[in-house]
Amino acid sequence: MQTSSLAPDKRPIDRQHFFRLVGTGIGAILLNRCLAGCAAQGNDDPIRPATEKLDFTLRLDDKSNENLNVNGGYVIANDVIVARTKDGNFVAVSAECTHAGTKLTFKSASDQFYCPLHLSRFDTSGKVLVGPASLPLKQYKVTPDLIARTVRVFE
Repeated sequence: MQTSSLAPDKRPIDRQHFFRLVGTGIGAILLNRCLAGCAAQGNDDPIRPATEKLDFTLRLDDKSNENLNVNGGYVIANDVIVARTKDGNFVAVSAECTHAGTKLTFKSASDQFYCPLHLSRFDTSGKVLVGPASLPLKQYKVTPDLIARTVRVFE
């Protein structure tokens, strides 16, 4: 029968200690990812200087904007959510909830912008309908040109 003696730094650890270490490590990783996700909120758009006015055009022929071809559809571009209401009108407001900065969605059935995180709701002009948000969304001007198949959004 052979017996081997393990060096003090190579001794096996007991099961409880192992799971405690693994659990702490996984918890730290998840917490770090959560905090990083909350800070970034998926915002890949460059920061626009305060003096520069927002002005961009969406082409309705582009695959990325095809949702705007139907009433109730919406897209997010340049930190702006552009939606087409039930009646076919185009509206645009800032894409982040004024409460916690979460990206908004557009609920076509009620023609409202909706925050999926804390359930704030805004009308098509950006006015708060239901909190916890207390500040309105920034509203942008929209000029559709259905013949040219474009929608211009500007301040």
